[in-house]
Amino acid sequence: MELTFRSRHVAVTDSLREYTTSKLSRLARYLPLVNEAVVELKQEGGENARRFVVQLTVNCNGTYLRAEERGPRLLPAIDAAADVLSHQARRYKEKVYHSDKHVKARGAAQAGKVAEPVEVEEGREEDEEIEIVLGRVVRVKRFPVKPMSEEEAIEQMELLHHDFFLFFDADVDTYALLYRRRDGDYGMIIPQAL
Repeated sequence: MELTFRSRHVAVTDSLREYTTSKLSRLARYLPLVNEAVVELKQEGGENARRFVVQLTVNCNGTYLRAEERGPRLLPAIDAAADVLSHQARRYKEKVYHSDKHVKARGAAQAGKVAEPVEVEEGREEDEEIEIVLGRVVRVKRFPVKPMSEEEAIEQMELLHHDFFLFFDADVDTYALLYRRRDGDYGMIIPQAL
């Protein structure tokens, strides 16, 4: 597994690298196909502050797992983030194992079903004036996008603990934005060309 360290106000020493590598090496038991891991370390409030933030992101063949922990000491924060990541990796492996094991049974059962129409919630039009607040882009993220189904996108969004997830929907061959609704269900926005 290739580790990439990014730090802000934290000195990345060889002993810290070895410690983090040993903590993340146990992920290989659950995810043997782990390509890379990004370890982000920062100290909130600058060098004199006493609160550390540790964010671990693991790329497992296109699926991202992420854990973030905060604490007054760096090594316990790394331990806590590694524990959270291990728990996510175990859960992810179980889901993949169980879904692969029963794929044929589900595929055969669904082959006989007729697709039901799905209700699409339309955006409401408002005649009110909307105040536009101008801001600036402060962060840009670039990431590779692999085609996936809605179920895979929901699983990926839950693993990352995000409220939204942009993915390439393999069923309709276009990009889609999945988001969590206030009632706990999910919504999806699919762009259409005019």
